[in-house]
Amino acid sequence: MPITRAAAFPVVSVWVLAALAGCPRSGVEESGDSGTSSGGITAGSTTASSTTASSATASSSASTADSGSDTTDGSATGSSTDPTIGGSGSDSTTGNDPGNPVDCGGAIYACGDGEDNDGDGFIDLIDPECTGPCDDDESSFQTGLPGDNMDCKQDCFFDGNSGQGDDGCIWDLRCDPENPGANVGCEYTGGNNCNNIPPNQDPTCVMFCEQYVPPGCDCFGCCEVQTPDGPVYIFLNSGPDCSLDNLDACESCTSQIDDCGVPCVPEECQVCFGETEPPPGCGENTCPGGDTCEATADCPIDFFCYLGCCYPPPPG
Repeated sequence: MPITRAAAFPVVSVWVLAALAGCPRSGVEESGDSGTSSGGITAGSTTASSTTASSATASSSASTADSGSDTTDGSATGSSTDPTIGGSGSDSTTGNDPGNPVDCGGAIYACGDGEDNDGDGFIDLIDPECTGPCDDDESSFQTGLPGDNMDCKQDCFFDGNSGQGDDGCIWDLRCDPENPGANVGCEYTGGNNCNNIPPNQDPTCVMFCEQYVPPGCDCFGCCEVQTPDGPVYIFLNSGPDCSLDNLDACESCTSQIDDCGVPCVPEECQVCFGETEPPPGCGENTCPGGDTCEATADCPIDFFCYLGCCYPPPPG
């Protein structure tokens, strides 16, 4: 059922406190998968390095961020969101500035290029269909990157690549009785393979991935969306027509948020995934464990403003 979009106020992210407090993100060397697609514009070298997600580390990496030479410290200047202004135009108060795009691991995609690619009046990271700068499709919840998240064994959905080597996350779509992988060749099978899946994700996965996850989503792309008839759970990689205005085209999924993910708490004035403003009675949104923002300039160096909260640059 379509959801009416309110004024272009962004989705808020919930943070892993360790990520912004200066603790190492995972301690695992990140892969060099740039996630580059035919729609991406190379912004620099995409060789990854093992870093922390702290602003102190981001500050020390500023000299390399301008050239995009470090996939975990890609330049992310010019992004902006203003809850009082609509999402049309390329002004820095309504979306990303085309002159200062937000990159993903050294490449520029549709959700970071400063353009309203799908013509819906919402630019880049204020577009509800954009799940971050590593997203080359503003018209659907799919990332639009060839081969991205097409594996039956899903890793961190929001890090801009399909490799498990940098995050240690794994969830088999074939073990979900809701059958979210029906359209990607990963139909539900169940059986002994699913019985052997560990009950909890490795702590490395949780620390690495949750810092990129929007509130209301698990680490594997299963997100709760509020509708007039109640909440529904959708798999973001359901298909090219799965969008906020066409939830019927989205496959259902079983949330793994208890193992890895970011719950949304409306009572704390958080904006849940798929919404554009805080709940009634909230003057402003909150970002527990992180900073609120209206523009990337409000965030630590190399972080970017993603739908009202400061996020660290994903490796891509």
